[in-house]
Amino acid sequence: MKFSLKTLAAAVTLAVAAAGANAAIDAGASGNGELFFNVWDANGSYTLDLNVSIDSFESALAASGAFSQLWSDTKLVSFLGTADQTSLQWNVVAADGDGVARLLTTFSTLGSSNIRNNAGTNAVGTIGQFATAVNTELAAGADSVIVTNVNPAYAGADSFGNKINNGLNFSNSGTLATDSYADGLSFLRATMANSTSARSVYNVYADGADSVKVWLDGSGLHMSSVAAVPEPSEYALLLAGLGMIGFMARRNKRA
Repeated sequence: MKFSLKTLAAAVTLAVAAAGANAAIDAGASGNGELFFNVWDANGSYTLDLNVSIDSFESALAASGAFSQLWSDTKLVSFLGTADQTSLQWNVVAADGDGVARLLTTFSTLGSSNIRNNAGTNAVGTIGQFATAVNTELAAGADSVIVTNVNPAYAGADSFGNKINNGLNFSNSGTLATDSYADGLSFLRATMANSTSARSVYNVYADGADSVKVWLDGSGLHMSSVAAVPEPSEYALLLAGLGMIGFMARRNKRA
């Protein structure tokens, strides 16, 4: 699917603007950190505070009705307009480092076994360090920032990247091909009750029988348990197909 920046530009007044500026990512050092979104190429990265805590996300997911969220802003439009889209990667993470550690992350395919508690706890600390670096770069009242690849807040660095400094045994990143509910990344919570080498506990998020998927398309970042509403062009194809079926049925009836 071709990535449409024109469509994305029309989405800048959505959930981020409505939620109000938080101006800093809560990295969960005192518990219940916030979800944040990162997208990067080899030259730089963009990070957005989604202004949703772990507990708030889980409460929204547990509420009645289908779960669906969409985020975008003007800096995302700017970054994607100049990024190397062939090498671009993105992820969504959150951390809680107080007591029983929690790590939330996107993923496509999990490793052969759950990450170990000590590796997961270290990854939670890495998320906190990275969020602190991002917060240093955020302008007053801003929820997002663009940095170059030499900045400590660069999301593509080996110290963060798609495996959280190798704290994960799987990649947690998507690409611009991950652009629909069907192709989206899944989302999980890893819980580490202690810092031993025992395996952590995974909870792959779902809304009833529906999987929670995360994807990036021309409207922005989606997190949803339902597929997005089809584009007008998709409706046109559907109607054309139905028309062709009707035509063939009438032709066969006359025959």
